[in-house]
Amino acid sequence: MAIVHFSTDQRKHTDLAEVTIEAANVRDLVRQLSELYPSLNAHLVETSSTAVAIDGEIIPDPMLEALTETSEVHLVRPLAGG
Repeated sequence: MAIVHFSTDQRKHTDLAEVTIEAANVRDLVRQLSELYPSLNAHLVETSSTAVAIDGEIIPDPMLEALTETSEVHLVRPLAGG
């Protein structure tokens, strides 16, 4: 079961700092999160522009990245600025 850590912005949709999800890969994880937290879906739809960090490493093309029972996942939204 992967542990998903939510950013402060994402917590507005989940009321949780983290959740444990059983998922084989990031695509499955995103699907399950969308089902559990429908209002989070708009953030998750943008996963292509969202960095995914697994166990502290940002994964460039994460959707098929395998998850283990001890994986820690962070969905990091891009920073805006100039």
